Amino acid sequence: MSLDKRDFYGKEVTDAIKMACETLEVPQEQLEIEVVETGSMGIFGLIRKKAHIRAQVKSEAEEPVEEIIKVDTVRPKKRAAGKKEGRERSKEKIQVAEEPPAGDKTPADEVKKQPEVVEEPVDASPESLELLKDELVKIVELMGFPSTVEVEAEGLNVECVLRGEFEENLTGTEGKTLDSLQYLIRKIVTRKVPERLKVTVDVGDFRQKRQEELKVRAVELAAMVKEDGKTQVIPALNPSERRVIHMMLQEDKEIRSRSVGDGLFKKILIFKPGKGNKSGRKRSSSRGRRGNNKK
Repeated sequence: MSLDKRDFYGKEVTDAIKMACETLEVPQEQLEIEVVETGSMGIFGLIRKKAHIRAQVKSEAEEPVEEIIKVDTVRPKKRAAGKKEGRERSKEKIQVAEEPPAGDKTPADEVKKQPEVVEEPVDASPESLELLKDELVKIVELMGFPSTVEVEAEGLNVECVLRGEFEENLTGTEGKTLDSLQYLIRKIVTRKVPERLKVTVDVGDFRQKRQEELKVRAVELAAMVKEDGKTQVIPALNPSERRVIHMMLQEDKEIRSRSVGDGLFKKILIFKPGKGNKSGRKRSSSRGRRGNNKK
């Protein structure tokens, strides 16, 4: 094939290249192409100038093709053998990488260092307990009710007991002030203590007395529900107090208990299951409707 550049024309550059490939009998990859004119269109889509290129066959285009043909046709067995040897050499490299030379072996724990698993502490540290006590003392002093604080820990469960002349003030109505104080100190401890402590705060023996009162109250209200079928309500209980009620009534098959409401404090409904159950609220509303009808 001639190595001299030849001119080719077409409507577009691609048409000129296609003509060059057909004329020189080679694919586009084996051509050296110089674009002289890209071509342009006139008005109404008429061709004003044709695309113009100069092309020639690359001088080294034929040699690699002949070499590839020789390799594929003359020595196919040697290539297959080369592949097999290559696979064997790769296996040897893998074995060498996995097994270090004798006399230079390192311990297994040094070869593969596993990430250390940080175990959470199972007991509250003395520093955390001291911080908890100090924070609680500061809070009650700021409230104007200074008290002594006793701290007992069992694992990560920590109980703080406040004692002094202001126990009634720190308890509040049905323990609402005490619950708020417990909520506040838990938030402080979560930020300042590394352990996940479960903190409960009590004033004297209020919590124990409160639980006994709730058990008696639950039994009394359950008896009233069984007698007249009216739903009874225990208002505004914290999670631990609600649990006492539910546990107390769970074995009674004649009544049900359910927490209702949003937020930390929820009320408990004690009712009789079944379609015929009518709560006190429903009865009062129906009476109102009857009165309106009479009017």
